[in-house]
Amino acid sequence: MTLHTQWVTMALMLGSGCLMGMMLDLYRILTRRFRLGGWAVSLIDLLYWVVAAGLVFSLLMWSNWGEFRFYILVAILAGWITYYTWFSPGVSRGMEWGVEAVFQTFRFCLRVLRLLIWVPLMWLGVLLTRIVQLIYKGLKRILRLPLSLFAPLGRRLKSWGNRLLRPVDPFLRPLIRGVDKIRRWWRGRDREDP
Repeated sequence: MTLHTQWVTMALMLGSGCLMGMMLDLYRILTRRFRLGGWAVSLIDLLYWVVAAGLVFSLLMWSNWGEFRFYILVAILAGWITYYTWFSPGVSRGMEWGVEAVFQTFRFCLRVLRLLIWVPLMWLGVLLTRIVQLIYKGLKRILRLPLSLFAPLGRRLKSWGNRLLRPVDPFLRPLIRGVDKIRRWWRGRDREDP
């Protein structure tokens, strides 16, 4: 390995140590912001170390074809310490501001979607329900007059029908009881409506 390759590798490992520190700060901020706990923290820990190992391995493969030496580990640790010593407070504040900005933007978008889609759909549903209720009440009032005109004829037909239906009475009795229940229920609904 040439001296140039060693310096490039050293610089990349310092940078990857800094980047690992930044990812750890972001992870800490997100965990605190969303109050994560339990298995979610364990899963994110695993994800962090997989991403960090992948980053270091890919940078090593790019810079020196994957040769791992002790100074590479020292460079990663030095980059991590450098980040936490000099850059962590400012970067953490910037990340907190950025996370809060993303969160507030997301909440704003949800509110806009609620106002533009959900609220009009609710109003439309209420409007359609009212229209159907008005049509139902109007039809009931319109049909009351013709039904009341045919009531005497219905009573006459009922007496004739009783004479004709006596032979099949045992078969029709359950059906008639069901119709009577429906009629009583309907009359009860008429009394409830103003």
